[in-house]
Amino acid sequence: MARTRLRGLEIAGIQIGIEVPEVYDWDWPHGPVADYQCVPYEPEVHVGVRVGSLTNEDLGGERYAVGPWTFEVVRKFGDWQLGLSRGGHRVQLARFDDGFQIGEVIVSPEFARRGTYPLQGPLGEWIVLQRTVARGGLCLIATADAVDGGALLRLGASVAIGRGASSDASLLGRHTVLVRAEQGRLRVFRAPWSVAVDNRLSSRSLLRELQAVEPAPVPFDTLLDPVEAAERIVTYAVVPLCDESLLDGVLRNAQWIARNTPLRELGRVPARAGSPTALQAAQQGGAFAAPPVW
Repeated sequence: MARTRLRGLEIAGIQIGIEVPEVYDWDWPHGPVADYQCVPYEPEVHVGVRVGSLTNEDLGGERYAVGPWTFEVVRKFGDWQLGLSRGGHRVQLARFDDGFQIGEVIVSPEFARRGTYPLQGPLGEWIVLQRTVARGGLCLIATADAVDGGALLRLGASVAIGRGASSDASLLGRHTVLVRAEQGRLRVFRAPWSVAVDNRLSSRSLLRELQAVEPAPVPFDTLLDPVEAAERIVTYAVVPLCDESLLDGVLRNAQWIARNTPLRELGRVPARAGSPTALQAAQQGGAFAAPPVW
């Protein structure tokens, strides 16, 4: 039996154990993701990696363009298949169980010889999204600012870039924030692909308040009731349309978040003509970052 070693990654409190054969000596990529490596003490996601030949056969699912990559997603008989290609040549094929807790990533020999990180870009993001929703959280198009020892989350993308994270293309979008309850309290989590979290905030920060800004002829400030708040939160959630079960989880989680955190709707006089809107900024940031229409 080939010898393997276990390496760890933790994003938003979700620990991923990556078991790799000794013949595949990969390095952490340059950039923020290397800051999220950890000792995989009790990983909730177990990923086995092996090197093998891959075909370029179409998986028959959704396809997303993420920078130079093509990311394919399909669900078959309750399990998942994820493909990653570049220049029409598949370099990875992953298979995961329904809950994204156990999976295998097959890496092409060429990809392995270059020592490339096996949870490259969209694959790692997809795992984190699935587990975040499974644990009651959301991935929201928003920005998080430091206030009163915690985070103020403003729904909608900011046009400002450069909060210490990579500006590379992202599946979920650079203007996204992970939100989830931890020890009974809602928290905002930093992610390696995002530029939406204030540098003054830690890797996990207490969520103090949610805000949604709307154009208005005169300024106003209204506290939304939980039903209205949940509806507003969902419109800013990142939801792949190929996964109905994920949509159900997003709706449920938005209702819980709305019951436990105040959401203020603020009316603001629109900016001058020609300024980019939050939605336009979000659409520039990821493969499916624009909120779906319900």
